[in-house]
Amino acid sequence: MQFEKQEYQQDCIDNIISLLKDFDFKKHDAVNLKKCFEDFYNSTEGKNTPFKNLNFDLNVDVLMETGTGKTFTYLNLIFELNKVYRQNKFIIFVPRKAILESVKQNIKLTKDYFYMQYAKHLKTYYYNDSKSLSNIINHYIKNTDEFSVLVLTNSSIDKGKKNLLNQQNESLFSDRSILQEIISLNPISIIDEPHLLKGEKFYNAFKELKTLYFRFGATFPKEEKHKLSNLVYTLDSISAFNTFLVKQIYVHTLCAENQIPSLINMDSKNKKGTFSYFLDGIEYKKDVFYGEDLGVRLHYPAFNGVELLKITSKDGAILSNQTNIPLSKNSYRLNEYQIRELISLSIDLHFKKEQMLFKKNIKALSLFFIPDIESFRGENPFIKNEFERIYKQKRMEILKKNLSLSYREYLQRDFDDKGDLRVHQGYFSGDIKGNNEEKEAQGVRLILEEKEKLLNLNEPLRFIFSVWALQEGWDNPNIFTLTKLASSSSEISAHQQIGRGLRLCVNNEGRRVSHNYLEYQTDMFYNINHLDVLVSGEEKGFIEGLQKEIQDSSFEFKKDFLDSDTLKQLGLNERQVSKILTRLEDLKVIVFDENTNSYNIIAPIYDFIAQDPQLKELLGDRMDNILEVFKPNENKYSQTNNANKKKLEIPIKSNLAKEFKKLWDAINAKAKIKYENIQMEDLIKSIALAFNQTQIPKEHMLVESKYYDSQKNKIITKEQKILSQNNTHQDQKSFITQNLLEFAKKENLPLSFMIKLYNSLDTSHFINNPKEAFKTLKTIIKEEIHKSILHCVSYHFETETKISNDDLLFDKNGEPRSSIESTKLGKFVDGEVKPQDHYLYETCVYDSNIEKEVITKDTVKIGFEDTKKQIKVFAKLPKFSIPTPYKEYYPDFAYLIEDTKGSKIFFVCETKGYDSLNDISIQEKYKIDYARKFFEDIDKHLKDIRVVFEPRINKQNLIDVIAQALQRRDNDRQR
Repeated sequence: MQFEKQEYQQDCIDNIISLLKDFDFKKHDAVNLKKCFEDFYNSTEGKNTPFKNLNFDLNVDVLMETGTGKTFTYLNLIFELNKVYRQNKFIIFVPRKAILESVKQNIKLTKDYFYMQYAKHLKTYYYNDSKSLSNIINHYIKNTDEFSVLVLTNSSIDKGKKNLLNQQNESLFSDRSILQEIISLNPISIIDEPHLLKGEKFYNAFKELKTLYFRFGATFPKEEKHKLSNLVYTLDSISAFNTFLVKQIYVHTLCAENQIPSLINMDSKNKKGTFSYFLDGIEYKKDVFYGEDLGVRLHYPAFNGVELLKITSKDGAILSNQTNIPLSKNSYRLNEYQIRELISLSIDLHFKKEQMLFKKNIKALSLFFIPDIESFRGENPFIKNEFERIYKQKRMEILKKNLSLSYREYLQRDFDDKGDLRVHQGYFSGDIKGNNEEKEAQGVRLILEEKEKLLNLNEPLRFIFSVWALQEGWDNPNIFTLTKLASSSSEISAHQQIGRGLRLCVNNEGRRVSHNYLEYQTDMFYNINHLDVLVSGEEKGFIEGLQKEIQDSSFEFKKDFLDSDTLKQLGLNERQVSKILTRLEDLKVIVFDENTNSYNIIAPIYDFIAQDPQLKELLGDRMDNILEVFKPNENKYSQTNNANKKKLEIPIKSNLAKEFKKLWDAINAKAKIKYENIQMEDLIKSIALAFNQTQIPKEHMLVESKYYDSQKNKIITKEQKILSQNNTHQDQKSFITQNLLEFAKKENLPLSFMIKLYNSLDTSHFINNPKEAFKTLKTIIKEEIHKSILHCVSYHFETETKISNDDLLFDKNGEPRSSIESTKLGKFVDGEVKPQDHYLYETCVYDSNIEKEVITKDTVKIGFEDTKKQIKVFAKLPKFSIPTPYKEYYPDFAYLIEDTKGSKIFFVCETKGYDSLNDISIQEKYKIDYARKFFEDIDKHLKDIRVVFEPRINKQNLIDVIAQALQRRDNDRQR
């Protein structure tokens, strides 16, 4: 498997290194750490930390979503703490042996990678038996200068007298316990999955270490003593999805056609009950009061005319037809029919994905959670037998199809020499201790320890079964289907369950199939990286629960629904919350959903808050902070999706589509960026000139004398003294070269380029303020590289191969499609307003208010009176993107303009909700520069069509923008 340090992982490590710059690693003092956090939160790196709850403890918390590489990050941190602060001794605590095995595997897989980065190995110790204990005593403890880590489960220290750490250290001729010996080393600890390591016994034993420790987790305990605090870095669930770091989720709920409604809550005081019911495969929840018609209320004809009489804890809902509906429990047991149906649907989804992924050299895996071991390993294992029967049947159907030779050969390896199916195996609690059956033991090793082999297309095992033994600490990047054949315990959340398959997949060469790897083609990225979750209709509120857990564990706002708790978390009081919700409901921005007891967002909430005078007055000085929360994200895709929900299709006007086809074909040709004639010497000169002319303010070292006043419970500043900086020439040179080399590695810049640049710099700038000088230098390098590259970039177009969305508007014969899925056009749908006659689609689908105005109110009919030009058709571009060195750029509208002679001009624009170009961010401006270059190259590529591009600012007249773009194009052609 190939490893590459991700930017977000490096950001996490950089934050920690910055935080600890003034930490005393000899004393490990909590007051000292609190002061480090206060300084960090006031620094550039820490000012945007979303949660700043400090305490007088030695914990440093890192919130990272499942599947984003927590283990890799904290292993990398260990190497960095050794490199920067010369720390040698570490302990990793994990809650389960399965997680320990996962950590062990990660250490093994990353061994060569970290050696290449740091030129040293991390010596690792595990406690299993007396032999391993001897190793710990004679090496980990005795060799104080050795760079090493001790990996332990909580049971190693929370079992009273049986604790590993309470045992006497006899081999060192010492009367101290092993714990006391370890304490003397001042080891830094890492707690993996902190929500599972909060028991009183573990907590009390762990506290004896009294040293700095890091907690890495996707979720943290809710208890006051253990809750999230001292946060140094956050990559929550929503942020991870919005930045294309985890898979998209589709939940398939299998329910009977006439499934009886379930009673899920009783409220005797108000004489009502809450019922869950399915309509067209979608789950709904509704309150029914005593005396109401159950059939009418729940859209269940079999209960028409049947009233709800009352509800009791013993009998549940008592109905007027002398029947009752018992109160639903969280746990359930699926019958054989339900299990068969779920297995069948799961295998169908697997084969569909497998054939698509196989072409891309990616192996597909599926994971099943089952009710008990006997159903897979018993004498007559029902689930295993049914899986084999259904798999063989569906495999035969697949083999009858027109398959590629390589995929057909792949399926031929499904059976061993004895004719036994070998595509499935299980891992269950206890398997880690060993297994008598050779075949089963081999399967366990593959699942638990040999991830690389399991991911290889030469290995036929691809269906994994478990009874919730594979939880936190175990995941596999190529799990694409997760099927629940059993209810889980109340301790396992929906978010934890789907976490087993959230990691981005890897191909057969071990390359991570990331957004960057796919050249930022978002449709293709999610077509590959999505997780199908299958649950039974017995699983009440799974999607709703999953969405709520994601929201509750995230600081970034999930822009699908809004409730009062979300607004309160933003610091608003009850009165403000009530008035804001009422105002947004009046503006038809939100609509109340009884099913979730929250508000669905049905219009761009950011736009309305920014523009509405009443909301501005209500929010007052909080306005800017609140707006930042609701700011639209570039990622337009939904994180969790109900696969049962029918997709809304938007009709396409076929007569206009025919006019639009030539434009669509022209701009939709697959493009690749080419870099030519980059002038390295000129680039170095421009960077050096800009840096050498910059004024760097002098840095002063401020020494403060402080003490902790226990009575006042705060830190008191006693004395401040300013010291002058005395950096030696050697110190400066070492600082510059080290930072330049790390910057070159991070930005993939040639070392030869950095060496030449170093020789051109005025290094005296680093005397006044070395950190500020280097920060300035990095900014200048990036800006000057952009200026240089912009002139060297061109786009190469492939006329025969189209990008992934080339079939959204036209079929393979080039004929217009009858409709397009609404999500391909935008997030919001307004069926009450009529689009302009020249608009390509029958319905208004949009992402912002300015887009809605373009679709419904622009004066597209008047044309250009002076030049006899007329807009024939315009359209919002369906998920159209342009590759740039700064990721993707998304123009949103395209226009076909025609004059009386039949000459055509295609105009493409991006509508921006800013008052002027100066309000647009630097990176966004860079993207606009490349978009302009993209369309200039298309214009040169095409002979009989003119193509122009221009961004359109808020309220700017469309005709003026088009005239401006045409004038710019004519001027460029005359040069």
